[in-house]
Amino acid sequence: MLSYARKRTQFAWLTVLLCLFTATAAAAENVKQVGTEDGGLALTDSGALVASGIVAGIALIAIGFFFNYFGYRLVKVLVFLAGFCVVGGLVLYAEYKIRPPHDEHGRQLWYLGIAAILGALGGGLMLFLFKVGVALVGALGGFALASWILAMRSGGVIHSDVGRVLFIVAFVVAGMVAALFLQRPAIIVASSVWGSYMLFVGIDCFARTGFQYTALAFLNTPGAAYITSPKVYAMIACMALSALLGVVAQFRLTRKPKSAFVPL
Repeated sequence: MLSYARKRTQFAWLTVLLCLFTATAAAAENVKQVGTEDGGLALTDSGALVASGIVAGIALIAIGFFFNYFGYRLVKVLVFLAGFCVVGGLVLYAEYKIRPPHDEHGRQLWYLGIAAILGALGGGLMLFLFKVGVALVGALGGFALASWILAMRSGGVIHSDVGRVLFIVAFVVAGMVAALFLQRPAIIVASSVWGSYMLFVGIDCFARTGFQYTALAFLNTPGAAYITSPKVYAMIACMALSALLGVVAQFRLTRKPKSAFVPL
């Protein structure tokens, strides 16, 4: 029985790795073909990756993997990272709104550094405001799910700017309420969905399919445009599969003892 369970676990992890490899390999040829007009965060004029894109990609992949597969198991770390993501993301969004860096790669690194520092302070604060941190986990899951749905069509399933924002806000609020009242199942689902979203946005910093521009385009960030393609749809499908596997993994990792987790 133990051997069978171990084989199932190994098969699940192999499926995750195969999915990640397929999504990256299928889109990797884009790296040499893309110019800075596609978004200078990760590329030079010759199409080479720059420091800001590499740093962002690695950070997104690492944090996304934790959220996706281990979030609820280490709930305090999860709450800290939720605060880090929300505060850091808002700071980065504000920086790009106020002054888009265009091809100023040094400024892009400064933007990432400032966002990381303030994000860490926000994460630390959430450890003292635990329920707020739990709500943020749900908010992130709702945001990722809304972005995933909108990503089904070029420019978003909803083309109205106001409509897209209201759609995202509705999912964010629903995620917060679910995390606070349903607790364990909602937190597991939210952390897996958000983690999978971060994971594949991070992969796309290297693969360059255009999937990374989903949230940026839907929130009307300057210079961000989202266009679907077969490779983008592959990323969307792999994100869903990874999120599903993350939900299964987290439920298995935290099924006992229940009292050891999320002391709300």
